[in-house]
Amino acid sequence: FDPKSLPISQLELLKFKSNQIIESIQTLQRTIDVGGQNAMPAWPDILSKYNVILSQTHSFSQSLSSPQAQSQIGQAQARLGSSVYEKIALHPSIGMTDAQLDNDLIPLLRNQQTTEVLNMETATVRRLAECMATRGAIATNSVQTNHPPATTGRVTHEDVLHECEEIRSAHDHRVERAV
Repeated sequence: FDPKSLPISQLELLKFKSNQIIESIQTLQRTIDVGGQNAMPAWPDILSKYNVILSQTHSFSQSLSSPQAQSQIGQAQARLGSSVYEKIALHPSIGMTDAQLDNDLIPLLRNQQTTEVLNMETATVRRLAECMATRGAIATNSVQTNHPPATTGRVTHEDVLHECEEIRSAHDHRVERAV
């Protein structure tokens, strides 16, 4: 493997574009989170932020499928119909501890969610469950909370699913009225 054959400028461009996408997603998330406190954020604001994400994702995809500046090797591959990136293997360029490998790299290689995403998902489910009458997954998993139980009996998964169905139905009804 010759590190000099790597298309560093194209990889740096992809890194920049991916960071832009992440920042745009976080901006949209903050807009929805803040707006969701008391009122729904303005639709044009949400739509414009979503369109920015779509545009950035399309640009990122185009950069992956057809890099602009290609090396001599890349030009030969382009004539054969392959991409400069196809021969690059994913591996760490520096030594990693077992904990770093397990937490950062392995989930990416297995297409699993990263620890950060799992933590955000867990927090979202917990916030939703705390607002539910059945306490959702908190009650069914017997997780201790500072809240008293909503019901006197044991909460089943069917109870939680029924409440989720009621929430979805009420939400759909509000959407229909809004439209």
